[in-house]
Amino acid sequence: MKIYKNFIKKEYSNKINDELLKPYFPWYYNKSQTGGNDTSFMSHIFHNGNDINSDYFHLVEPILEKLKIKYLINVRANLCLKRPSRCSWHVDDLMPGGKYVANNKDLKHTTAIYYVNTNNGSTLFKNFKNVKCEKNKIVIFDANQHHKAKIQTNTDTRMVININYKHYEVL
Repeated sequence: MKIYKNFIKKEYSNKINDELLKPYFPWYYNKSQTGGNDTSFMSHIFHNGNDINSDYFHLVEPILEKLKIKYLINVRANLCLKRPSRCSWHVDDLMPGGKYVANNKDLKHTTAIYYVNTNNGSTLFKNFKNVKCEKNKIVIFDANQHHKAKIQTNTDTRMVININYKHYEVL
């Protein structure tokens, strides 16, 4: 696992945050965060499989450029609103087309979580690592590491960009 603060230029980080909070940004309802008995959330799919799925793909390009990506599996933004919430332990195995394969232990790709805004939420890892949500920070880890979101209580929104990819090298 690697964690980087100030991952992209501040101007790009601010632009991502500002655009995702605009009233016209297209967020979409999802019944569950992990395919289990979780709380609903909003998401926006930038890329899925071989296809760019969003007119806002340019927002994530500064992040993707630093990751040395060989093959992009998917990129999505997740928005959790301040409310009682549940998120199950999971691995990110969202295949092209949005099919979720729960707890696949044979994953050979990398997951990155980019934190769009600062709040008191975090990402918990089963190895007891707790990564705080801090704007412009990214955590990069093997996709087979179980993790879950701890939802914020001090701000209205917790926004992350989740990236699943195969890489040549990381940074």
